[in-house]
Amino acid sequence: MGNSRYRVLIDKSHLVLLGLLIFLAPSVIQAQEDGHSSRNKTESGLPSLTATKECLNEARSTECLDNLFREALKNHTTADVLQLIEGFEAEDPELRRDCHPVVHAIGRETFRLKGNIHDSFSACDQTCHSGCYHGSVERFLRGDDIYSEGYKHPSQAELKQKATAACDANTPLRLRYQCLHGLGHAILFFAAYQLQSSLDICDALSDDWSRSSCYGGVFMENVSNSANEKKNFSPTDYHAPCNQLADQYRRECYIMQTSRMMEMGLSTERMLQECANAGAYRVPCTQSIGRDLSNEARMGQPRGVAQKCELAQDDNRLACMRGAVYALVDNTWDGRYAMPFCAAFGSNSDSEDCFKLSIQYLRTVFEKPIEDIARDCSRHANSPRCAELVVRQQTSGL
Repeated sequence: MGNSRYRVLIDKSHLVLLGLLIFLAPSVIQAQEDGHSSRNKTESGLPSLTATKECLNEARSTECLDNLFREALKNHTTADVLQLIEGFEAEDPELRRDCHPVVHAIGRETFRLKGNIHDSFSACDQTCHSGCYHGSVERFLRGDDIYSEGYKHPSQAELKQKATAACDANTPLRLRYQCLHGLGHAILFFAAYQLQSSLDICDALSDDWSRSSCYGGVFMENVSNSANEKKNFSPTDYHAPCNQLADQYRRECYIMQTSRMMEMGLSTERMLQECANAGAYRVPCTQSIGRDLSNEARMGQPRGVAQKCELAQDDNRLACMRGAVYALVDNTWDGRYAMPFCAAFGSNSDSEDCFKLSIQYLRTVFEKPIEDIARDCSRHANSPRCAELVVRQQTSGL
């Protein structure tokens, strides 16, 4: 009797517990969903750093990033989203290194909303090596069926026609360059990574500068695309494909080539030796070393990069500086990374050469006012010599 009463009490307790679980289950599920949502969104409803990095690691990262920012751009401007990524850059060194494909996605989605390159470029800015501009041009060529019909590629004739109409010759130099460079990226993608066919499409552009800017995008896409089987390289030749191309393409090819040498395990010293074997393209090859090293400077190691450039001699040292400076300025369109790099050289003459390169690049390509460059010197270089060189360039008319 006592035992049966005890069983009844247990059964009633189970029923109460079961009812409680049934009652609480929707709340638990909702809490889990809310937790997942908060992990993937910031308080403003924009994508979180975690969600962004998860997309970068997805097998279909391009589609994941596009969907992430498509949602974000429903209620926020392109400027809002780019500002978010700038914040992530400051917060997370890994994202700072890998943010370029992220802002490509913002550019693709911006073009989808704006419908033309001019308005897309007006919405974009230079965040993360100007990837927003490059992504806009990608979408210009890709259209809306970039996933469902990704296996389809436009014909050579169609790509040439679109390429010649893509970039407005009347836009400022810095914006036109971003358009042409992004065009090169997109052309190689849509030419199914056929290198020579892509370069032939760039050849349809009207002037040498436009063509070389387009070539640069083609070669960068060849280096940076994630599918190794699509890359046009040799497993054993440090100079391929550059040494297999016509002369007109080799300079822009070599400006990217040390990324491949680095993949093949070469140190800075060994890359300098290989660049010496590049003949007439020794200096562009050495400039590529500086461009590759620029990531280390952005990650807070400007002195380490300066020391590696100091391994080169004469015009090779200048080339290494130039590659780093151009990449650092291209990243932000100001001197926040380039100036500390220049100040990190061991000799005053090297620092001065580096400051001159930075000042001239900011003045000519980015049309920065002298006052802004002098402010960058004061803010980032902690070097009176930098500001003196700004004044000298202004008075000399350089």
